[in-house]
Amino acid sequence: MKKKIKTKVLAGLVALSCSAMFMACANQGQNTTAADTQPIVAENTAQAAETPQTTIAIAPPVIKQQADEAPLYTELPQSLSPVECASCHSGQYIQLKKSASKHRFDCLDCHDQLHAYIPIKNNYNEILPKCVTCHEAPHVDPFTNCAQCHQDPHSPLQIPFAGVIGNVVNHAGKKVVACEVCHYDTEGKEMETYPSKHNVNVGCTGCHGDEQHGIRPSCFDCHEPHTAEQTYADCLVCHLPHSAMNILPYPEEISNTVCAACHNAISENLLTNHTKHTDLQCASCHATHGQIPRCQDCHDEPHGTVHKKFPDCLQCHIDPHDLPVNQ
Repeated sequence: MKKKIKTKVLAGLVALSCSAMFMACANQGQNTTAADTQPIVAENTAQAAETPQTTIAIAPPVIKQQADEAPLYTELPQSLSPVECASCHSGQYIQLKKSASKHRFDCLDCHDQLHAYIPIKNNYNEILPKCVTCHEAPHVDPFTNCAQCHQDPHSPLQIPFAGVIGNVVNHAGKKVVACEVCHYDTEGKEMETYPSKHNVNVGCTGCHGDEQHGIRPSCFDCHEPHTAEQTYADCLVCHLPHSAMNILPYPEEISNTVCAACHNAISENLLTNHTKHTDLQCASCHATHGQIPRCQDCHDEPHGTVHKKFPDCLQCHIDPHDLPVNQ
């Protein structure tokens, strides 16, 4: 009997001990929750006191990466300057800088669509500026494709001859070399009117190169100068390159050595057989190239009645540049 009573007492003590432990744990959890939430309640209460009219909304959590990137996209994009475009498109910028092109203005004046190329669509033709937007196709036929000659719009006057060599029909319906489509009214007509080896044997590319449009050679690239001190500007006093054999009117004071370069034998006669003619400028008698003056223009008829028998001065004075008397 005593043994059963002792067993029941021990069981009760164990149950009581477990119950006490359970209550202690429960109280500890309640105290921790209250302690953790107490600052938030106090903070929300303070905020509500400051802005009682504002409804407080709980924001979603912000990921750190989003917070770091957000300032990069807060400003509106500004128009780019040519120098800023050049940070990626340096080749085009350098071409414009070196060229004398009128295209050296703001990039955005032509390129109103930036970074719109989509490789899978291959849409270059759609997004690139069109020449006719500003230029209204100045050459019309036969050059409707501007890029055939003006291959680089950033330096449009740098024209490779590969795009223009060949015979075409010009505005007047005349078959000409391609260069004459643009240069017919000046150089083209001039070469037709005064043919020379320049246009018959040499052609445009023979003088102006076969690689780059706009090359202007010196006469001395092919021809010896008339005198050692002669300059290219001196050549142009008498000769135009596209009508070289049509000698221009020249000043009377032009040096006799210039004439002597072509008329060497005559010059030698004048210097060897000295007369008053030797002291004259060639141009004082030959005012235009190829002109043969009459002796009477200067000398009248110095021999009186002799001229009736010998009306031709050269019957006696065989050569004005070498004046022996015919015996």
